[in-house]
Amino acid sequence: MNSCNYISICFMLQSMYETRINYLNFILFLLENEIMIRLEDIKDNSSSSGMQEIDARGSQCPGPIMSLMDTFKTLAMGKQVKLVGTDPGLLSDLPSWANITGNKLISIEMKEGLITAVLEKHTENGHNPLPDREDRMTIVLFSDDFDKSVAAFNIALGALAVGMKVEIFFTFWGLSLLRRKPDHPIHKDLEGRMMAEMLPKSDQDLPLSKDNMMGIGAKLLQKIMKDKHIPPLDFMVHLAKYDGVKFIACQMSMEVMEISKDELLEGVEVGGVATMLENARKSTTSYFI
Repeated sequence: MNSCNYISICFMLQSMYETRINYLNFILFLLENEIMIRLEDIKDNSSSSGMQEIDARGSQCPGPIMSLMDTFKTLAMGKQVKLVGTDPGLLSDLPSWANITGNKLISIEMKEGLITAVLEKHTENGHNPLPDREDRMTIVLFSDDFDKSVAAFNIALGALAVGMKVEIFFTFWGLSLLRRKPDHPIHKDLEGRMMAEMLPKSDQDLPLSKDNMMGIGAKLLQKIMKDKHIPPLDFMVHLAKYDGVKFIACQMSMEVMEISKDELLEGVEVGGVATMLENARKSTTSYFI
């Protein structure tokens, strides 16, 4: 290759490199300006309506209330925020969040699966003083172990017997205690069907926390309970519900484990972490099992 050809190739490569750099700079310029335009649109929409809006669609507990708290930290006193979400647990969580933080829930409604709420800032520190506690108990039931479930409901029924109010918040594996056969077939994807196979079908299938021995240990304990005239677990569950224990299913856990409300016992409420925390703040005794 002679020197002229070599120099020509060098100039061509340099030109291509500079063209590529200019092209990339142009793309970056467009992206930056598009982002600025979007930010201006958001700012203009917020200022024109006079109300900030939180789009929590698709976000699960505790995401929406965390976004709400972040917004309220910089919100002026008396200003309102509109929150739009799809998590059904917001129907109970937002009133609880407002009570805990000392802010005001102006309105809340659900239409076609979309929840819209308006809240107003009433406190600077975002925290309400502890309320006067009632003679009540909150139990968070995380486990689906047979022995732990028996203990949980034994405590709940004992609390009822001494006049206490009782709420049980069922989360993750604890949801197994609330499952029933639905009245109609429920379509589930592959992951949902796999999760359903992993969960116990009834309280008779719950394992022991220790020495389960492939289910033999649990069957042995059930027999001993029967011989000692101790009520079976399913009877304890229905008795607690009949006598006024409030059952609350964790909405986020239901989403993760693909359990629909149609698969739960009649009368079970659905809520999120704010619902549980409001109940715990009012309780004199709380247990995590």
